[in-house]
Amino acid sequence: MAEDTSPFPIDRPGSPSPWVSPSLAILSCPQLDRSVSTASSVSSVSGRSSSSRLSDSGVPGRRRGYMRPQATVFADSARHRESVMNLGTIAHLQYYFARTGLLDGKGAQLAKARKTSGTSCPGTPTTETLNTLSYLSISTDKDSAYNGSGLALDDAHHGDGLVESPIDQEDASSSWEDYQEPMMLPPTVSTYKNTPVYVSPPPDMVVLRRELLEAIEDALKVLTELEKGQAPGLEKDSATAESESQGWYEIQGLHLLDVVTLAIRAAKNYYTAHEHPQRLYSIKSERQIRSELYQVLDVLKRLAARNFAGGVKSSERESITSWALSICQLLETEEEKERLEQEERERWSWREGDWSGKERERELLFLRSFDPNPEQLPAWTEPSEGAQLPTPFLEALQNGLRLIHLHNELVKKSRRHFEEIKTYHTDTAKPYRCAENLRYWIKAAELRWDVKLDVDVMGVVHGTDDAAWRKLDQALLAWSKGVREEIISEWKEQRKASQKKTPTLRIDAGLQPGVSSMA
Repeated sequence: MAEDTSPFPIDRPGSPSPWVSPSLAILSCPQLDRSVSTASSVSSVSGRSSSSRLSDSGVPGRRRGYMRPQATVFADSARHRESVMNLGTIAHLQYYFARTGLLDGKGAQLAKARKTSGTSCPGTPTTETLNTLSYLSISTDKDSAYNGSGLALDDAHHGDGLVESPIDQEDASSSWEDYQEPMMLPPTVSTYKNTPVYVSPPPDMVVLRRELLEAIEDALKVLTELEKGQAPGLEKDSATAESESQGWYEIQGLHLLDVVTLAIRAAKNYYTAHEHPQRLYSIKSERQIRSELYQVLDVLKRLAARNFAGGVKSSERESITSWALSICQLLETEEEKERLEQEERERWSWREGDWSGKERERELLFLRSFDPNPEQLPAWTEPSEGAQLPTPFLEALQNGLRLIHLHNELVKKSRRHFEEIKTYHTDTAKPYRCAENLRYWIKAAELRWDVKLDVDVMGVVHGTDDAAWRKLDQALLAWSKGVREEIISEWKEQRKASQKKTPTLRIDAGLQPGVSSMA
């Protein structure tokens, strides 16, 4: 048999010690003419010990690069800012990508072993042998070239990507999934998002009024029964009669306390959620309403403080009765005002009908219906080519002050009370003040009525450009039309809701005639 003349041994009984100096790669294809790494390149590695480096990662035997994000504590003022609360998501993404190896590239520390591709030389050692003989792993980048053994051939990258000794790492066959760590959610599932707060729908005024009326009726019924009722046990001896009367007074007082408290709560809900508080306060001022509520609460407090001894006094009963009757009178007056307003709306001719070719006349009637200025608006004529500009109508709106008053009045008449112009110039002697008033009106029209206007503000203020006046005329026409249509739609919805039958909130207990609810 022919003698084997191969310069390399066929097999090795054992591997060299990990602490010996690195040597040439064994059975490399093609063969390397010099050492892959030298002692000088080894010295470029960080001087920290392997134990100290492993302790920084927090996971024994693994080097992550990022620690698991911990809960971040923010100040109370910062918890309501979404930009601050999203800061935790950055650490969440870093930790997730570091664990999955997405940040490490081709030479990821936790990546699985790569499969060799292409042709290899005969006698090429296996991957396990190369992992045992490779004492320093070289990190790679996109421009590096690799052979089947996984060693870089580009001389320009020697020493740049050196990492710590692989004895600190686990075998390439083991991945990060083998380590039992808490389940890590993907970055699409945010663990830092606050729990959404449920916002209840706005209250219905019809239901709130019905609830208030029924609560007041229940309170008046209990007060009437207290006036007619008599404590039992008056014909017995004094000691027994006094004890039985006190127990009866406590039952009466607790029942009155519950019913009147519910009535006060219904009144508070009706006052605070009212759609037109100006109309409510025109009947009775807010200060007077609060004062009456506090007086009734004070009566109930004094009644419960003495443990209902002697029953409900006549002065206390009269005080609660007068408050309940004033609430009923307030609601009746408010309903009468609503009926008068509805009749006035029916008389307005601009609400319905065919106004083709008379658009400016219709919008003028609409604006006059809500204009708080005692001086009537001039006629709105179309600015034709040969007409003299500005027209009396446009000149009356030049300083923007009247437009602001119209906007605020229309906001009060609508159901959505927001974007009222609270800061404006009343002294319009200076041109810049007129310009700012017009800009306030233009911005409020966009935010509140969703109508975008194109107005040459400085041209209108100085009054020298006819094109600026025509732009203002078109803007006024578009603004008036948009506001009118929204208000009319709100009135139709309100009328349709008022025609519906309001659900009854009181539960009928089925009492027989003549039987008291206190029994």
